[in-house]
Formats: sequence, structure tokens, C-alpha cells
Amino acid sequence: MTKGRRFFIFFSSAGIMTFFLFFTLASRSDKPLEKYMQWTPNQKVLSNILERTNPKNEVFPKRVDLLESTKQKVEKLNVTELEVLHSLREGDVEFFHKLTLPRQKPKQYYILIEIGNIEYFALIKVHQNYSDIIDFGIVED
Repeated sequence: MTKGRRFFIFFSSAGIMTFFLFFTLASRSDKPLEKYMQWTPNQKVLSNILERTNPKNEVFPKRVDLLESTKQKVEKLNVTELEVLHSLREGDVEFFHKLTLPRQKPKQYYILIEIGNIEYFALIKVHQNYSDIIDFGIVED
């Protein structure tokens, strides 16, 4: 058997098994693919901001509050609190920004979000049971 034939057999069988594994995981009711596809650092931080897990490994939404000064800034920019909270799910965490402080207690993250084709930033402090949006504004270049 030649090397080319061995590689063809190996990669075709690996492709078939990958497709079979993906299909079986996608059809399960507990949705393991959604859980396993959230391994990137950005998704882990957003999950930490928006969700909490109990000892039984059940996931619950975390309370996200806006400070009074932040509420005033949001109203001044003609954006609703609901738009801010919904856009956080698709936000981009800026890990190298000077306001991102992941090693302090409570952790603080600078997140870029987009609402209506306008880019905003949100500065969020993450506590164990809740998260606070402490600053909000338009990103200036």
C-alpha cells in the first residue's frame, strides 16, 4: 500500500468520524455543542459577566445593574438599558486596554459593543452574584 493511499484512507475516515460526532452531539437535547463552543477567552468573560453557575452546574442569568451616573449617560446618548444589556452578548472584550483589570477583586473589563451601527464602550465590574456597568459612552477614535 502506498503512502498516498494510507493518507487518503486515514483522512477520509477521520472526516467521516468527525461528521458523525458532530451530528450526534448536535442532535442531543442538552446542547453540548453550545457549551463546548464557548471556550474562547472573550466568550468566557462574557459568560462570567452575564451568567452564574450553582454547585449542581446549572446556569442562571446574573443580575446586571447600571449605576445612576451610567443611567444618565445612557439616556443622554438616546440608548435604552435593554439595548445595552442585549448587546453585551455580542461584545468584544478588550483584554489589553488600560481599564481592563482582570487580576483585581472585583474584576473589571472594558467591552466594545455596537448598537445601531455606532460603537460604544461599557466598563463593567464583575462580582460573584452580580455585575455593575460603571461607565458607558461612545468610542472615539
